[in-house]
Amino acid sequence: MCFLQNVLRKLDHSTAGYSKIRTEVNAWDERIKEIVWGFEDILESHVVDQILPQLESSESFFVDLQPLQQNVSIFVKIVKMLEGAYFAELANMPEEEGEPVSSRIDFGGINSKMVGLSDQFEQVRDRLIKGEEDRLLVTGMAGVGKTTLVKKVFDDPSIQRHFDLRAWVKIGRKWEGNDTLRCILAQVDPNTDHQMLTHGDYDDEETLFRRLEGILKSKKCLIVLDDVWDTRFMRYLLDNLSQKNVRILFTSRINNKASPFHKVRLLNKEESEKLLGEEVFGEEGFPPYLQEVGEKIAKKCEGLPLMIVEVAKLLTEANRSTREELNMSIQEYWTKVAEKQHNPVFEDAYDQISEVFFPSYEYLPQFLKMVFLYLGAYPPYCNINLEYDLFPINAEGFVDKIDNLREHEVGNQTMHVFTCLVELADAYHLLLLDFDRVSWFSKQDFRVHSCWQHLCKKEASKIKFLHVLQSCYEVMEDQRQRRLCVHSSTLLAIKEVYDSIKRDSPSTIRSLLCYGPGHPYPVPIHAMDFKLLRVLNALKVRFYHIPSEILKLVCLKYLALTCNKDLPVSISNLLHLQFLRILPYVHIIKRGALAYMPMEIWDMQNLQFLDVFGRDLPTPNSNSNAILDKVFFISGVSTKSCTTEIFKRIPNLQHLLLMRMRKPYDEDDDSDSLSGLANISGELHNLSSLQFAVFYPDMKWATLVPLSMFPSSLNGLTLSGLGCPWQNMNDIGSMLPNLITLKLEHYAFQGPEWDLDLRCFLKLEILVIEDTDLVQWRAQHGSLPRLKLLSIRHCYKLRHLDWMRDSSMVTQRKATIELIDCNPLVYESAARLPESLFAFRIHRSY
Repeated sequence: MCFLQNVLRKLDHSTAGYSKIRTEVNAWDERIKEIVWGFEDILESHVVDQILPQLESSESFFVDLQPLQQNVSIFVKIVKMLEGAYFAELANMPEEEGEPVSSRIDFGGINSKMVGLSDQFEQVRDRLIKGEEDRLLVTGMAGVGKTTLVKKVFDDPSIQRHFDLRAWVKIGRKWEGNDTLRCILAQVDPNTDHQMLTHGDYDDEETLFRRLEGILKSKKCLIVLDDVWDTRFMRYLLDNLSQKNVRILFTSRINNKASPFHKVRLLNKEESEKLLGEEVFGEEGFPPYLQEVGEKIAKKCEGLPLMIVEVAKLLTEANRSTREELNMSIQEYWTKVAEKQHNPVFEDAYDQISEVFFPSYEYLPQFLKMVFLYLGAYPPYCNINLEYDLFPINAEGFVDKIDNLREHEVGNQTMHVFTCLVELADAYHLLLLDFDRVSWFSKQDFRVHSCWQHLCKKEASKIKFLHVLQSCYEVMEDQRQRRLCVHSSTLLAIKEVYDSIKRDSPSTIRSLLCYGPGHPYPVPIHAMDFKLLRVLNALKVRFYHIPSEILKLVCLKYLALTCNKDLPVSISNLLHLQFLRILPYVHIIKRGALAYMPMEIWDMQNLQFLDVFGRDLPTPNSNSNAILDKVFFISGVSTKSCTTEIFKRIPNLQHLLLMRMRKPYDEDDDSDSLSGLANISGELHNLSSLQFAVFYPDMKWATLVPLSMFPSSLNGLTLSGLGCPWQNMNDIGSMLPNLITLKLEHYAFQGPEWDLDLRCFLKLEILVIEDTDLVQWRAQHGSLPRLKLLSIRHCYKLRHLDWMRDSSMVTQRKATIELIDCNPLVYESAARLPESLFAFRIHRSY
């Protein structure tokens, strides 16, 4: 199987580039996957059928694979045949047809009229005029307006005055060096016969370069290369046109980070509304009776100009139709478009622009395609939760495992998945990414644009990779889909839908993803026969108890449920489970009742991740030698789990999220001993991130945590609701030499003053202080030398901010200070800090 995986990588590692037509190769890739998936079903079904009868009676299992010998032999023969066919097709991929020279330089039809993005236009124009870079890449998602922006720059009078010569060449997926040089020469040399160039004279590359160099020798020249796919051509051109006076501006939907680049953003709310209004009604924009509904339609386009223009065309056609043809008024029609999630206008617009979008998907590295299609399962306009949504992708195994991964590095595999998602966003612009975990001003966007979701859903369903069920009227006839997603959990409770799924996908489903809004009542998803299920994400569905059928899904690697009942001991039947999330539906505090996970949790040797809010780890039996050395993340346990006996069994823990809930009947602050917290630093030597939150804190009592609880290995610390005195903060800071991020929330510390000691937090880069009674904050001269962000939020008593920073110690860019809804006096205090050392971001809701 590993050999076959290497066969499929040949396409990504080949020199085929973007100029080859991949239709047939991709078809063979799909055939190979179908064969592999089919064999996987046979193998795992055989194993499951033998393990299930042994679950209740044995701790170890016997599986006889001998009956599969014939299946293996047949599979090997088919693989060899497919390998030969795949290599043959790979070697004979046809070339994309190049465009004629005359059409490559015909840019007169490109409209430079641009709505919005004036800030981006000025930035690109000014960078060219300053001339500090010999090349500049304008990059961004397909349809975002890269060509329009660059054309506006190309036509700008100040650019025309600055550059003596200008040339525009459309490149496309197939670039041809000589043709490009002839295109440039035809535009910069008035003495050159245009017909002679376009008909292929001057074919010699050296002659063309020599002629260009002679013309450009004493002239400032701007060369625009539009729609570049293979950025190696940039290096080729720059190596041969090395004059300082030549500037190359090129557009590409692929970001080559080796070049200086400018990313074109999506339109904001006002720009989107203006573009849609002008496209439909001209410069006057929306008439008053359509203003509100027009804004809603523009918002659904998510700032993509191409989408807005396509929707505008369809709305314009509808406006021209008679009332009888529409069977409703124009206002009623627009309202229906704005409010109905799946409507013909948006569906037709998505289909229209899919032709523009599809090459971005088709030329992705093969392994990233599966990750991207999997993300298409999310509901429209829904963000991916970076804290938790990486784990199903990890469990599915789409991303190659890191070789030689040690037990204490097991969390790095999830970071590897995160890196792949960032690559989809940064390099290929297939995800919207404006995500900063700590900055209040970040949009916190990390999602698939709705235009891409439409393409993902169609492509995933076509290749039987994943089907998104959005309505009870959808038919899944003979789909044999491997993954199923529902955007409304109630669909699974409808008998007709249930029968359709069970008939067409009896046991091949590997993921069942219940997305969409949460549902307060149980849905009988456990009744389906999905014995090979690998990922069950049903966190939005309420369970009264965990169904016994789910506890027989021995292939599960990821399980997420909402249930208030205790975990049954049979949870250990899930032999391969790596990621377990069990959250309560409601938080009911019972006197004298402590919720623990079953002792059998220590038998689950593949566990890596536990998110079990309100449930503690049990103390292991003294005669047990079980160690969960793969566990790297635990969230939701209380201080009751902080014992030496427990921590010794999870030696490679990297991330710990502790909670303590003050109970309304507590009579004093000793009801829940905190002495066990010292065991954190004593036993967890690989811990890098610690969060400790006190829920329902009472500020008349401080949660006096032992200072010895903080291991020196920490680089991230979040504290909430402790109510400790600020002087303890300096002691903590001197004990954490590696701390990079510190977040203090909801009266983590209390008192009027915090004088930050010079010796504290020497590596700290991010400090967040939120919701406290702090009146004055002082940082001594020379302290916090590496701090990049100070974010102070909802500190209504804060009057004075004093940070004396030595410019000689500033090793990074300016430090940013964020002030969000604070006392007016602190804004005045911050204004007196030197702008040469600080940048300010301010928000006031009053």
